[in-house]
Amino acid sequence: MLLRIIKETFLHRRKWVALALVAVLLGAALAAAMLTVYGDVTDKMSQELRSFGANILVRPAKSLLELEVGGINYTPPGARVFLDEGELPRMKTIFWRHNIVGWAPFLSIVAQAGEQPVVLTGTWFEKTVSVPDLAPRQFAGNVGSAPPPPNFTTGVKKISPWWRVNGDWVVDDDMEGAIVGVAMAERLGLAPGDRFDLSYGGKTVSLRTAGIVSTGGLEDNQVFVSLPVTQSLLGITRGADKVLVSALVTPEDKVAPEIRGKSPEEMTPEEYELWYCTPLVASVAYQIEEVITGAEAGPIRQIVAAEGSFLTKTETLLLLITVAALAASALSVMAAMNTMVVVRRREIGLMKAIGADDAQVAVMFFLEAGIIGLVGGLLGFLGGLGLAQFIGREVFGMTFAFSPVALPLTVLLAVAVALAGSLLPVRQAMKIKPVLLLHEV
Repeated sequence: MLLRIIKETFLHRRKWVALALVAVLLGAALAAAMLTVYGDVTDKMSQELRSFGANILVRPAKSLLELEVGGINYTPPGARVFLDEGELPRMKTIFWRHNIVGWAPFLSIVAQAGEQPVVLTGTWFEKTVSVPDLAPRQFAGNVGSAPPPPNFTTGVKKISPWWRVNGDWVVDDDMEGAIVGVAMAERLGLAPGDRFDLSYGGKTVSLRTAGIVSTGGLEDNQVFVSLPVTQSLLGITRGADKVLVSALVTPEDKVAPEIRGKSPEEMTPEEYELWYCTPLVASVAYQIEEVITGAEAGPIRQIVAAEGSFLTKTETLLLLITVAALAASALSVMAAMNTMVVVRRREIGLMKAIGADDAQVAVMFFLEAGIIGLVGGLLGFLGGLGLAQFIGREVFGMTFAFSPVALPLTVLLAVAVALAGSLLPVRQAMKIKPVLLLHEV
């Protein structure tokens, strides 16, 4: 009997059923899209933010007093401590090796162009390195994980794609090519193709201006060459005074509260494993220190803090949009169901007159709402998938992966919204007095 009444409702009151269904469908579609986006947004946004520069700085663990101003090391050559750039490929063997986007070593000296001091910085522009076959530390989370690729291409072009170079990039085995900062080029009167000489420690090197770089930062006042050029002027065969690393990391506020702010030494074995196996900037830096001799790695605080804040705000915005959409759907369902109660007042009164109690009336309306929520949730999920792919394509230039959690969660939310929107109309239906309605008839 109950199912027949529900069937008749859907057949003869299609207008109001369709209105409630559309309300649930739209809310479910937006919720499904936001849930799909939410599952991948941290990774996608983190990848996008990596185009704005490195977020980890690696330096030699200083045992001597060093003088550094504006990122340039002014310590006398004999007192400087260097990192071995030959060990840098080991970063692709750490637990979070696949999160290492790239790195670039830097070695700076203050050379002379006549009477003009020039900051000369050696680096890798685009260098392919061999990744050593070293097994990372084993935890339950990485047993059987994919090994690192045998070769990896990295350098300034990888970690700083925002550099605007007028001219050509320098090939890493080019001992004469130089990329000159725009401010330095103006002071020296250089243009792409011009040659100039620099001297340091009694040695002179002749360079060719391959390109002019403009970044709006300290790079505008430097001259960049291949790393071996500055090493030869310093009289060393290996060495870098800092390494900038670009890594995909999770915001600090995503870590479990019980380990937040603790050092590895203060953690229990279980907390340490959780911390080590979470791609936090601190844990990635810690793993870098494990594989590079004499290294001290740490986050570039301004970048990491800004990225973490931005990602958190983005996730919060998605959550608020989802809540607002579901609330609007619930209100629309309530309006449609309330109208259905008004239209069906005589039907409800007749049901009560022949023996139906308030609970049976409530069950009837809640079943109708549940069916509307179920159908609207399924249809909304399909629409939400399309909306999520549209957002991914237009905003990120890529597609979002299907989230297996999104389907049941979307349907559950849609049913909950339909039931929540029916609460007040059901209460109104339960208050209907059959005697008064029959008297009107």
